[in-house]
Amino acid sequence: MNSFYTALSAVAPMFVMLALGYFARRKGMLDEKTLSQMNRLCFRVFLALNVFYNIYKVDIGEIFNPRLILWTVISTFIVLGISVAIGFSAEKGKNRRGALAHCIFHTNSVIFGTLIGTALCGEDNVGPIMLIIAVIVPVQNILSVILLEYSRGGASIDIKDMALSVVKNPYIVAAFLGFAVQLAGIRFPGFIANIFRDLGRCGTPVALIAMGGLFNFGAVKSNLRSVLIGCAGRLAAVPAVLIPLTLQMGFRGAEFVGFMCMFIAPVATTSFNLATQMDSDEDLTSQMVVFSSLGSLLTIFLWIFALSGMGIF
Repeated sequence: MNSFYTALSAVAPMFVMLALGYFARRKGMLDEKTLSQMNRLCFRVFLALNVFYNIYKVDIGEIFNPRLILWTVISTFIVLGISVAIGFSAEKGKNRRGALAHCIFHTNSVIFGTLIGTALCGEDNVGPIMLIIAVIVPVQNILSVILLEYSRGGASIDIKDMALSVVKNPYIVAAFLGFAVQLAGIRFPGFIANIFRDLGRCGTPVALIAMGGLFNFGAVKSNLRSVLIGCAGRLAAVPAVLIPLTLQMGFRGAEFVGFMCMFIAPVATTSFNLATQMDSDEDLTSQMVVFSSLGSLLTIFLWIFALSGMGIF
């Protein structure tokens, strides 16, 4: 039952914020132009600062583990392969292929890794989980941007233009700056670090409110098949493949919990922001965020219950 409440505590606030955005739009407190501007602000400022701060705050030297980092990167590419295989086989249009594959790939590992990891391991034992998050955030965002850039409309792909677009993406810039600060050993005064932290924390609630306001219920019926396939891929296929592989690699304890959270989490909220800013299918993406988060209430409980019953943690 604790596992269920842990999942509920991670997912329920998301739906409150989505509902707030939806009803604010319905009541005329927010219009489409304002919501789009809020979404753009999240993409360029709040969520980018969140990426930077999550990397900046981790003491990588203290918890450095090459084997953990290597498997984080390798498993991320395996998830990408699964996502592309499902997304590209399920959809015909290039734009929708990219959107579905991106949703299956881009997991909400930061929020769920922190919440579930702390609940299962305790606050004093989450160092390996924080290291996984510090690695997965830039790797996932770089690969997500490349995937969506490749899936933009158009007959041909200009590698130079695509590479330039990836490098200029706010998430990528933030990730590289975070690691640059880490490598240089730069430590900001507490009040400056707190500014980064607090502005970064604005990202998820504001993004969810904007997504709720921009959510298009009229498109759910036309996207239902894709949403079901995407949710099955994100919540069932990915963990079914990666959890046994991670156990085979010998990871246990907090290290395993960190990987498990990455595999069982629903679609990342930031997927919607990327989709809207990179000409992807934003309706399909927003529906994947909502319905995968709802479905994860059940699947997270089942995965944790089953693995706990097997004595894995």
